[in-house]
Amino acid sequence: MMKHILRARRISATHGWPNGGNIQPVTHQRTARRGVVLIVVLVLVAMLALAGFGFLADMTTEYEAARINGDLLQANQTMASAETLLLELTRQQTTLPNSFEALTNDPNLFQSRVVSAVNPFGEPGGESSIDVGSDEDWRFSVLHHIPNSVAAVTATADGDTRDDLFFDDPQQSLTFGLQDESAKLHLGRVLEWETTNPGDGIRALMQVPGMTDEAADSILDWMDSDDQPRQFGAEDDYYQRLDQPYHVRNATPESMQELLFVKGVQRETFYGALETSEQTDVQGSTAWSTYLTLHSAERNADLDGQPRFMLNDSVHTSLDDFELELARFLSPEVARFIRLARTYGTIESTESGVSPLDVDMVTDIEVANLYPILSLADLVGSSVQLPSSPSAKGQLVKSPLTLVEPDSVQQFRLLEERTTTALSDVVTGRININSASEPVLGALTGDPAVASRIVQQRTTLDTAERSSTVWLLTRQITDLPMFRTIHAHITTRGDVHTAEIVAYRRIGGPFLRRKVTINAANDPARRVDWVDLTERGLPVSLGELEQRFEGME
Repeated sequence: MMKHILRARRISATHGWPNGGNIQPVTHQRTARRGVVLIVVLVLVAMLALAGFGFLADMTTEYEAARINGDLLQANQTMASAETLLLELTRQQTTLPNSFEALTNDPNLFQSRVVSAVNPFGEPGGESSIDVGSDEDWRFSVLHHIPNSVAAVTATADGDTRDDLFFDDPQQSLTFGLQDESAKLHLGRVLEWETTNPGDGIRALMQVPGMTDEAADSILDWMDSDDQPRQFGAEDDYYQRLDQPYHVRNATPESMQELLFVKGVQRETFYGALETSEQTDVQGSTAWSTYLTLHSAERNADLDGQPRFMLNDSVHTSLDDFELELARFLSPEVARFIRLARTYGTIESTESGVSPLDVDMVTDIEVANLYPILSLADLVGSSVQLPSSPSAKGQLVKSPLTLVEPDSVQQFRLLEERTTTALSDVVTGRININSASEPVLGALTGDPAVASRIVQQRTTLDTAERSSTVWLLTRQITDLPMFRTIHAHITTRGDVHTAEIVAYRRIGGPFLRRKVTINAANDPARRVDWVDLTERGLPVSLGELEQRFEGME
């Protein structure tokens, strides 16, 4: 053993090992320490690199968020510009005769309008220079009608222009412009019809595509003031038993979407093919917003924007003044007959009578005791029975408004244009016979055949005929009793308009889609309804919105 120890010492002394023969050299220890430092440095560098990449990623995200937010702000400003344009156009429409016809379909004015400080929007119905703009420019389109073949498309904003995004039927096309709310059935009028003559409101609602007995009864129960449910309807006790109870409105809804709370109203029928991507054979969309409204109204003014003469107003100091005011724009004979109608009322008679101008007028009747004229149509073909006196038998006075002679037709057109039986400055709920669909006209007349004839005949009307409702009689579409029944509920124009606005860019990115309703019946014009449809995607492809610019660049 001692030999081995001595030998190890000699070896240690010979090779110069320190520490008396420690078999681990010092140089090996220093090498290991330097490797640990290298690893630590590499880890620190890697951590710094990851931190740098993380910071870069955060900055990239922040930049993208700022860019997207900026794009959304620009899109909202574009939408605001579009709404401002619509407000101004609808305001002008109330003072420019027959200007609305051009606003229902004017691609130059409403299709792909570039938002620019130097680009004029153009005038309604007039020629305007088309500013194609660059792909990065913000623009908007105002859509009036979307055919079914494209309504089922879930288009995106990435510029997709596949063939299957376009119309199946080349005869169909998008309509760029405003839609008249008076072309729809006002729910307030429906309730009025049901209250006046039970059953009429139900009959009218059943003309709406997709309507059921349960939904119709429940809608009327939702609006009426009583607590008695109809056969298929529901009142407050039904809604209070739901898992999430709520109260019935007992008045007209505040918005169309409120109908979704009504028993029997299904989202599939309420939103129709435009929102459920289902095809339909009913004329265009089956969405109830196409046929029902809460906002239709019109100014009680003539085409020049002047207030109409109120026949039932009792502010006139005498009947002589009343007749003189009418004679300013009507024939003396018609003015005298209206005076007699207010004095003694009208009747139906087939007997012959005298002319109104042959009557010796009584001037001592108090204006406050006059008979009201419920409808201008009551003056057509009617008679006035004069009271008998001790010295003479009562006379029968025939109306000069027979609508047989052209002059008689013209007098009635003037009567409609310049006078009114309503006492308010705004008339709500009347149906525009020049633009209403067949289901709405069927709800009005109660006769689908009459509704079909109206739609067919109105395409051949000239401007003068379209300005009055009398063509329903002159073209023998309705008889006189039906004309008298519906006259108080019909019109030839409206001052509340709805449209879908799409704000977008050609290069894609964020877009906005909104449905707005603008009321110009009151001054100033204002937006009364607003629905954001952005989450439902573009109604058509960007290629279809830009179709008119093909070959221009």
